[in-house]
Amino acid sequence: MVRPHKERRIQQLPPINHYKPVGVPLRDLDEIVLTFEEMEAIRLVDCAQLDMGEAADSMAVSRPTLHRIVNKARQKIATVLWQGKALRIEGGTFRLDHANRDRLRHFVCDACGHKWTVPHGTGQRGRDMNCPNCQAQQVRRDED
Repeated sequence: MVRPHKERRIQQLPPINHYKPVGVPLRDLDEIVLTFEEMEAIRLVDCAQLDMGEAADSMAVSRPTLHRIVNKARQKIATVLWQGKALRIEGGTFRLDHANRDRLRHFVCDACGHKWTVPHGTGQRGRDMNCPNCQAQQVRRDED
């Protein structure tokens, strides 16, 4: 039995999710699907020009896994360009990494509804906090 893929961490979704050759209707083209994590790997390695170690750390995968993702993505992109197919970016096993961008943790008080942020690395945990507004201990992480 094959082990399920771990979620890869991506920082942003691509602004455009479909590419096709000019002058050919989409209904007449074969499509190749590039996953969001393949697109993120290409963005990190080829656009941002990070080395494989930095890119792998950013996506929370090992270097060999990142190498396989990049090779698969490059093969798909080359096929699209060479054979004149359409490219659709969708799917995959990933999670959007909002916390990595601003490095803040978001909390909400269940007693009064007050929301606030705390920087990563302060050592404070939600279960050890009091609300700065009402001092209640009903504090939880806010996922939004």
